[in-house]
Amino acid sequence: MKRYVKKSLATIGMIALTFAAACANGNDAAESPSPGAGESQPASAAETAAGPLSKYEPAIAVRTVMNDVGKDYLAQGETLEDNVWTRGYANELGIDLTFDWIVERANSGQKMNVTLASGDLPDIFSVNQTQYKQLLDAGKIADLTEAFDKYGSERLKEFYNMGGDGLKPVRQDGKLYGLTDYSGYLDNVPMVFVRSDWMEKLGLKPPETMDDLLGIAKAFAENDPDGNGQKDTYGIQLNKDLDSGWTIKLNGFANAYHALPGQWIDDGSGNLVYGSIRPEMKTALASMQELYKSGIVDPEFGTKDVNKAAESLMAGKAGIFFGPLSSPFVITAMMSNADADWMAYPIPSADGRPANVPSQIQNSTVYVVRHDFAHPEALVKMLNFAVEKLYGESAEAEAAAYLGPSGQGFQVTPIKILQPNKNIAIYQNVVKALESGDTGGLNREEKSNYDFIQQFRSGDRAQWVYERIFGPESTLAVVQHYLDNDLLTLNQFSAPPTATMATKKATLDKLELETFTKIIYGESPIDEFDKFVSDWKKLGGDQITAEVNEVAKAE
Repeated sequence: MKRYVKKSLATIGMIALTFAAACANGNDAAESPSPGAGESQPASAAETAAGPLSKYEPAIAVRTVMNDVGKDYLAQGETLEDNVWTRGYANELGIDLTFDWIVERANSGQKMNVTLASGDLPDIFSVNQTQYKQLLDAGKIADLTEAFDKYGSERLKEFYNMGGDGLKPVRQDGKLYGLTDYSGYLDNVPMVFVRSDWMEKLGLKPPETMDDLLGIAKAFAENDPDGNGQKDTYGIQLNKDLDSGWTIKLNGFANAYHALPGQWIDDGSGNLVYGSIRPEMKTALASMQELYKSGIVDPEFGTKDVNKAAESLMAGKAGIFFGPLSSPFVITAMMSNADADWMAYPIPSADGRPANVPSQIQNSTVYVVRHDFAHPEALVKMLNFAVEKLYGESAEAEAAAYLGPSGQGFQVTPIKILQPNKNIAIYQNVVKALESGDTGGLNREEKSNYDFIQQFRSGDRAQWVYERIFGPESTLAVVQHYLDNDLLTLNQFSAPPTATMATKKATLDKLELETFTKIIYGESPIDEFDKFVSDWKKLGGDQITAEVNEVAKAE
C-alpha cells in the first residue's frame, strides 16, 4: 500500500555528517567466536544495574570497534579512546570500553567483513544491513527483546517511534536482534540546487516547472554565466555512481517524471514493485540522454566519483545538481567566491502533475551484541546514556560538554542516536525568531543555529550553510513544502536484505548502473531500457520482488 507521509512534526535529528560504511557482502561469520572480554563478568553485575542508567558494580569491560572520525570532533587533549563519552560510560555506567580496532571510515566496511570472517567478534559493535543479516542467519548475535523492554528508557523508546517504526528492520519473528541509529525519514529527501547568482546574472526566474529548470540548465551551458568569455560551464552535475554517495544524485531528476528509482512502491494493486524498472524511469532517462547529447550535462560525469563531482561544483563548472537537505555543506565554493550563491527548490514536475519525492526511514547502521556476551543490556544502557546527555534532564547542564567545541561531539562515540525528525521544528522556531527578534523561546540547539545565521548576515560567509539549511529560504523550507503538500512517498521496504538480495542484488545494481549510464551517454538506445527490465527480472529481480512482497504482507 502506497503511503503519503504528512506530519506536523515536533522534532528532526541534527544533520548527519557521517555516512554509512561500505556495504560489501564479505564472508559469512560462521566460525565460533573466541571469548570476549565481557564473558568473564559475573552475572551479578547486571543484577545490580537494573535501571536504564544505573551503574554496574563492579564495572564491566566491553570490547567494541569504531570509525576514525579524526580530531575535529574532539576537545583538546582528548582521543577516541579517552574522551568525555568514554569517561562518562565508565564513571556513570560502570562500562569500560576497549577498542579492537579504529579505522578510517572508507575502510571500515571491509575491516568489519574481515572481523566477521575471523569469528572473533567484539562484544558490542555496529554493522550495516547486509552484515546484520549475515550475523543473524549465522546465529551470532543476541536476542535483545528482553533487554530493550526492561532497560530501555522511555525517551529512547519514544525516539524509535517518531515518524515510523525505527526498529522495523531488526524485528524478526517478533524478536529484536539489534538496535538502529534511526534518524527519521526526512534527511535524504531530494531537492534541486541552483546557482542563484548565475540565474540573477542571466535574468532567469526560479524554476516552477521542469521546463523552467531545463531552460535554466541550457542557459548555464550556453550563455557564459561565469562571465569569463569561454564555453566552459554546463547545466547539470551528475557523478558516475548516479544514485550512490551522499549527494549529487540522479533520483531527484527522475522524480520530476514520477519515477522513484531504487524505491519499493505500491503498483496500485497492493503489491510492491521496484521503481527503477517502471516505465516512468524510461521517460526520465530519455530526457537525460537528450540533455547529455546537447552538452547540458557534465560530459565527464562518468569518470567522476561523488567527491570529484563536488569539486566541479566548487570550481564553478556546473550550476544545477540534485541532493538532500545537507548538501550546503558540500558547496564550500560559496566561502571562497564572493559572488557564488545556491538556492534549494522543490523538485518540479515535468507534466503539471505534482512530483512526489521518496523518503526513506534512515537506519543504515545496526548496533548488535555478540550472542554469548554476558551483558546484552549494556548496549541499551549506552543508548539511554546518549539520549539522556543530549536530550534528557541532564542535557541543560551537560550537553555542551558532550557535544564539544564542534557541536558534533556525538561523532566520537561508537554507540549513538540523535532525536529523529527534529530539524523541521528547529527551522520553524529559528525562522520565527529571525522574524520577531525574540530568541527567548529557543532551546540551546535552536539558539546556536540562530546565532550562526546572524553571523552570516553580519559578514561571516563561513556560516552560509546555516542560512541555507535553517533560514527562511533553505533546504528545510523545501522539506516543509513537501510535508505541507503531501509530496512524500515512503519507501515500503526497510527490512534487512532478503535471501536473494544478499546473493544477487549487487549484480542487479551493477546491471542497472551500467545500463542507465550507457543510455545517458547515448551508447545505447533508449529501448535498451526494456531489455534491462527483462534481464533484471530473469537474473533474480522477480524472485526478490516475490520475497519483498512476502515480507511486506507478513508485517
